Amino acid sequence: MNTTSRRMEDLSGLPTGASPTRDFVAVDDSGEFSYHQSEQALMTAFEYVEEAACIIDRSGSAYRLALDPHRHLVLGPSRGPVEFHWLRHAWMDAQDTHPEGYRLRRFYPVTRDEVVSDLFETLALERGTAPAGGAWSLDIDGRASHPSGMADIDRRLAHQDLLAHVHVTDPFGHLYRPARRRRHWYMPAAIGFILYVEIPVPAATH
Repeated sequence: MNTTSRRMEDLSGLPTGASPTRDFVAVDDSGEFSYHQSEQALMTAFEYVEEAACIIDRSGSAYRLALDPHRHLVLGPSRGPVEFHWLRHAWMDAQDTHPEGYRLRRFYPVTRDEVVSDLFETLALERGTAPAGGAWSLDIDGRASHPSGMADIDRRLAHQDLLAHVHVTDPFGHLYRPARRRRHWYMPAAIGFILYVEIPVPAATH
């Protein structure tokens, strides 16, 4: 995952092995993560080969960008499974460095499958892409509603003084407790932003 080199990789004649219906998560050369709904969307997000430090698909396979014979950016062939410890460290570091950009905070992932799943689910949800058949749930003091997405939840909680009795469930069934985060230590929490921190789902009662 060396991001210091700016050499242009040429894959003339090699198949990319990707289709327009697949989605991807990319880590750029500054360590930021982004979600892309298709290979075409991925290609338009980058300008040169080394700008993407790593690209992964839902199976956890790693890719890099390359150049076709016409010097156009394409997705290169799979490089095998993404290195788990590198990916987890990069994801944790991105959340610490840019907390406002990654506000859905899942439990610490202990396997490669977990971190890959968390990346695709949380990045897509934060960008407004909801899975088919899923719905958000917002519970305030025992009163449930079904917001359209995170932006809608943010609006509903903007004037909520206390968040201790607020719970949010995402379309994948993960339960969160919202918590306000200051942009700077000297600024009031009310003008900061909201993190959604995962908590255990209560055991079903019989």
